[in-house]
Amino acid sequence: MEAIKKLNCHSAAESEKNNCHFWTDGKFVYYERNNVPLKNAHPEQMRCWKNFAYDDKRVFLQNMLMRGVSPAGFMILNDAFVKTDSHVITESGRVRINSDSIIQTLDDGAWYGDFDLFPRGYIRIDNSIWYHAHYKGLIKLTSVNINHFISLQDGVLGIDDKRVYAFGKIVAGASAKDFRKIVDSIYCGYYISNGKLFHERTMIREASIDMIHIPDVVLKARKGIRHLVCDNRYYSGEIEVSYEVFEKWLDDYK
Repeated sequence: MEAIKKLNCHSAAESEKNNCHFWTDGKFVYYERNNVPLKNAHPEQMRCWKNFAYDDKRVFLQNMLMRGVSPAGFMILNDAFVKTDSHVITESGRVRINSDSIIQTLDDGAWYGDFDLFPRGYIRIDNSIWYHAHYKGLIKLTSVNINHFISLQDGVLGIDDKRVYAFGKIVAGASAKDFRKIVDSIYCGYYISNGKLFHERTMIREASIDMIHIPDVVLKARKGIRHLVCDNRYYSGEIEVSYEVFEKWLDDYK
């Protein structure tokens, strides 16, 4: 996980090369190639992390001022969440907190679905559980048993004592009672519940564990397990595909 940085890039090209989203020309602070400077941002006072920049008075998300958010106590929680003394913040939402709020990250805030990691994950804030995905927003879980909820560490799935959640929403037709991942791995979004095969939030078909085969090349790859065979039918994610398409996609794992 990247650390909080001072502004040490002096052009947009240099910031891209160093994987830093903010840069300065010595007088102003800019976000990536946007040529409009951050308002009242002093280069020597600004600090940045991913798409956030802050000084002792304000917090910016990209080049937008986050009004009402105090920068005091700015802290990285994981790859998806940061906090200040006033809010827990993600790239697509915020939750106001108090000085005595209970804040507990439930995973590392990263999605392991591909070669690149993206910010996704679950967090407890006082008496609620929240889920953040970089393009789906910040979601408050409903009907969740907070004391029994756990994240399955893959950036997508979580369970409590009754329900299965994917992307922060209840998975229809799935139950925590007989939940079983096809492979015990953070890279796998396939699971069996109630005699059915699911991929993340989608029910695919009726199935049992002994009907399923995952090719060795998929199991050995350090990327998302998104291809399997069930009852001699071929699937990528939740989509059934032909044998020819399946074999072609397997080449991506080699």
